[in-house]
Amino acid sequence: MFKNYVKIAWRNLVKNKMYSAINLTGLTIGMTCFILIALFIQFETSFDKNHEKADWIYRIAQQQKGNEYRGTDLFALAPLPLSEALMADFPEVESVTNLNLGGGLLVKNNKSFAERGLYTDENVFDVFTIPLIQGIGKEALEDPNSIILTESLAKKIFGDTPPIGQSILFGNETPLTVSGIVMDPPKNQHFNYSYIVSYKITDYYPNDVGSWASNNYHAYLTLAEGFDYKELEQKMISYKKFTVPAYKQYNLNFFPTFLLQPIKDIYLHSKMNMEIGVNSDIRYIYFFSFIALIILFLASINYMNLATAKSAQRAKEVGVSKVLGASKKHMVVQFLGESFILTLFSLLLAIMLAKLLLPSFNGLLNKEIPFAIVGNWWAFVGMLFIALIIGVLSGLYPALFLSAVNPIKALKGNFLKSHKEGAFLRNSLVVGQFVVAMVLAIGSIVIYQQLEFVQNKNLGYTKEEVVHVPYFEKEIAEKEDLIRSQLLSHPRINKVSFSTQLPMNVTSQGIVRDWEGNADNQEIFIYRTYVDYDFLDLFEMELIEGRGFSKEFYTDSTEAYVLNEAAVKKMGWTSAAGKKFHDGKVIGVVKDFHLQTFDLAIEPQYMTMRNIPQLRNFGQVILKIDTNNYKNTKEFIEKTMKAIVPLAPYEARFMVDSYSQMYDSETRLGRAFSVFTFLALFIAGMGLFGLVSFHVLKRTKEIGIRKVLGSSVFGIVNLLAKDFLKLVVIALVIATPIAYYFMNNWLMDYAYRIDIQWWVFVLVGMGISLVAFTTISFQSVKAARSNPVKSLRTE
Repeated sequence: MFKNYVKIAWRNLVKNKMYSAINLTGLTIGMTCFILIALFIQFETSFDKNHEKADWIYRIAQQQKGNEYRGTDLFALAPLPLSEALMADFPEVESVTNLNLGGGLLVKNNKSFAERGLYTDENVFDVFTIPLIQGIGKEALEDPNSIILTESLAKKIFGDTPPIGQSILFGNETPLTVSGIVMDPPKNQHFNYSYIVSYKITDYYPNDVGSWASNNYHAYLTLAEGFDYKELEQKMISYKKFTVPAYKQYNLNFFPTFLLQPIKDIYLHSKMNMEIGVNSDIRYIYFFSFIALIILFLASINYMNLATAKSAQRAKEVGVSKVLGASKKHMVVQFLGESFILTLFSLLLAIMLAKLLLPSFNGLLNKEIPFAIVGNWWAFVGMLFIALIIGVLSGLYPALFLSAVNPIKALKGNFLKSHKEGAFLRNSLVVGQFVVAMVLAIGSIVIYQQLEFVQNKNLGYTKEEVVHVPYFEKEIAEKEDLIRSQLLSHPRINKVSFSTQLPMNVTSQGIVRDWEGNADNQEIFIYRTYVDYDFLDLFEMELIEGRGFSKEFYTDSTEAYVLNEAAVKKMGWTSAAGKKFHDGKVIGVVKDFHLQTFDLAIEPQYMTMRNIPQLRNFGQVILKIDTNNYKNTKEFIEKTMKAIVPLAPYEARFMVDSYSQMYDSETRLGRAFSVFTFLALFIAGMGLFGLVSFHVLKRTKEIGIRKVLGSSVFGIVNLLAKDFLKLVVIALVIATPIAYYFMNNWLMDYAYRIDIQWWVFVLVGMGISLVAFTTISFQSVKAARSNPVKSLRTE
């Protein structure tokens, strides 16, 4: 009997080629999207699970109430003495390690390698799982003169030469011995590195020893199994006896409360200041999960719609089967079998498509997601289970609908007339499809508009024709004048400036208490940028009061400040030029400019000259250029700087590109929205095409009679189209408040944002109506232009 069911199911699929193709295409697209998104979710939720003790590893963070920085008072940092105190005071703490990530220049045989390294202690091997390939690991970090390389970096530097025991210059100054080779950290780990050294070689380490107010480390601990980390959090309140006096020493009026964060929560759930790496957001998981289910839902709706629409053609088949003794159960199994065969075939096609499309999907999301299906038995089982669920959900209603056919009515041919409720269900499903497509389309447009707003809004400074070169070398500060003169010798380089930061992403913040009129000894948190004489002019910042920095005034190099409007307002001044501020005086005020991303409001800021030696050892070389023949100019910039400081790496970047990079995740979200919107519209359009085709087939005789009686092609098209276009209008009415609610919530994350315009909804409604009308008209015109004699002969 099973063989017979399969045979009948296959014959029906082959016989109805168009409907089978529509269903197969829709299900294949839906399942391909589902597989790709499932791989994405699997990858994103697997972060930091590679460590053997992952369930018991926690990061130490802190909350500093009263110290809000970049929108939050949470910091992913800890002081160095905390680790020793935890080990001494709490036996449930098995191990604690302190680490940091930073750039470093490794030199071998006069060849330099700019890499990102892990600066830590020997306990890092007790907390994290770092597989050792050669040499020693934990013991190597007890010696500040040792370095551990990852497998890929060792290959890059030494090739086939054995690396263990070889010497490398760190920062072109300090010789380090290669003591161990470890595996490359996995891509699904929240921090990555290419070498490991002791943090004792850093300049800041001596000042951090014993200092409870110096937060330069990311600290992680392992708890013994069975202990609740929340209980340890409460016990850590006792360390205020160390932090409060330490912070008061620096006249700080806020004090840290230490927190513990499970390592598995960091990548998707952490939004703290000073994160060790770039995290994702759990909302993206929810968004893509929703998209996957929606695309599958649309494909399943197509199957249900077309199967129930074709019920009239199969009613007699069911009637004959029942007369010959088939039970309702047999009929349900037969129709579910057809659905499952189609779904299984779609699954096989979807797996192959997903394999082919994964590189493009990775490019869209900027990920390195592996194709973790082949060889993964549970993934195969999971995919088969999904296919079974889809097959059952898609085919269940048509199966129950057809199996309930009264054989007498079916054989008489009046089965369809007594089932008007089937039409209501089909119409409801069509409306559901277009509601989803419209919500995605509206979302796509709103995201695009917000990103365009971000890219094109007047920032308060110019970023066009500006190139910047990041640097981290002390030698640059000593040779600034030489670099400036050499760069300006190029005819297409117009201005050169040196600064600690670019104006688009100011991160340095401090406290100011001294300003004219501050009788109550209040304090303000203020962002700060250390610049040179040409900075304001190069960025064409608008001065609304006073003047900028000038070499004509000797004191400008030591005690001059330029404030933004927000700082002046914060201090309650109506004018600022000439007033006492901090350890100097204000010489000018610039018009407010966006110093951070658009999710943050403009905060108080000051600019002053780079007169502190430590602040000259890193920063940005900024150039205003003529962009004609940029390739030649870029080569000249990098070649000139390399000639002056040879071993350091330099990369000239357009500031416009760096600015766009700040919104990379939003841009990729917008692209994903667009892709899925297109797929949703395509699937909905295919379903509508199939439904209209059947609708036209069912009314073939009616169309023939109307033509004989004088109806025009336009009249017949209008007759067939109006019912379906009504459904599109209903879908728009339902989709509008849903889309507005979700997109307005998304925009709330931005301090500066667009308003959702009414015309967006009209545009989407008209666009989708046009798609629907085109789909309907294609079949309607074909039917209207057919020979009425043939139509009247149709059974």
